[in-house]
Amino acid sequence: MADFFDYLNWRGDLSFDDVPFNKIDALLLAHVTYSIFDGVVPENFTEKKTFAQVAKDFMAMPDYEERINIGFLINKRTAELMFKCAEVERYKNVELCGFRNIYNEEKVEQFAAVTYIVNGNPVIALRGTDDTIVGWKEDFNIAWQEQIPAQKDSLEYFKEAASAFNGDFVLVGHSKGGNLVINTAVRCGSELQKRINEVYNFDGPGFATDFFKSPEYKAVEGKIRSFYPGFSVVGMIFHHPANFEIVKSDGFAFWQHDAMNWQIMGSNFINEGKFADESRLFYKVFNEWIDKLDNSQRKSFVETMFCILEASGAKTNSDIEKDALKSTARMVAAYADMGKERRKELKKILSLFKDVIADDIPIFKPLVLERSLKK
Repeated sequence: MADFFDYLNWRGDLSFDDVPFNKIDALLLAHVTYSIFDGVVPENFTEKKTFAQVAKDFMAMPDYEERINIGFLINKRTAELMFKCAEVERYKNVELCGFRNIYNEEKVEQFAAVTYIVNGNPVIALRGTDDTIVGWKEDFNIAWQEQIPAQKDSLEYFKEAASAFNGDFVLVGHSKGGNLVINTAVRCGSELQKRINEVYNFDGPGFATDFFKSPEYKAVEGKIRSFYPGFSVVGMIFHHPANFEIVKSDGFAFWQHDAMNWQIMGSNFINEGKFADESRLFYKVFNEWIDKLDNSQRKSFVETMFCILEASGAKTNSDIEKDALKSTARMVAAYADMGKERRKELKKILSLFKDVIADDIPIFKPLVLERSLKK
């Protein structure tokens, strides 16, 4: 099956004049944005570096070996993909600028963005959830916060970029980045909405049902293109847009979320006919449950779940994976200290996660162990 590297072998010698920017390019740039570009890509919008220069500077960084190890949940070939882009005619002269990376444990905030200049046109890519527990907690805070910090960051970023560039924009994002680009397009105001050509959401968590009924959403609905793998979990958290493509992935279960596993043919994805049974069941049961809760109950659920995770002392999934026994012991102890009713409610919803992500995401493993979650 073909992936990004095959796509660059097929299309890498063709300019964007020969083969216009398409959904594969959108996903590729969304994924490359997981790269640790701190100190490499300029933070302002006036100074720009080509992919070729970025790759050269990236490799020269003293912490290069650490940078290519992005974390447990991000594909380890991400740096290799960035270097491949730097070699091929299609991408080597694409310019990068406006890099931002914000991480704040106290505010529960994880945000990063890069602007790519493709054939003279700005493409804003918003990073998805990284390896940190803070990043995952912020995702779940979508359930009760009117605007999570990353959503505010992305709006501010787009407004700044719109002041720096003339012309229109394409917005792309994978995982939480998909949620951020949709939210930005909907909430940026009518004048900036006119300057958005396309919005690409790749398996991003969704929104409350009322979000899709708003006039602001209707104004950009025709510009939003959503894509989900057949076995989708992240994209099934909260409600997703009505129109979407289902993409075939070589990944197993949750790892279909990894864009490196999405299957490509030419300038298109290979499609699946429907979502996996597990994804459809998760979407139905999780969202029916969350829709019944009021805002204070949603907040309580998120705070309860992540209180246990934070008790591990770990900052990332990688930390938990490195010392699983100690992390699990601390989390189980924190769970045992909870009241019976809180434990019962938490166990009920976490059981939904058991079949779709428990074996893949370290932060969830201890939470869904049957032996650990005894009444």
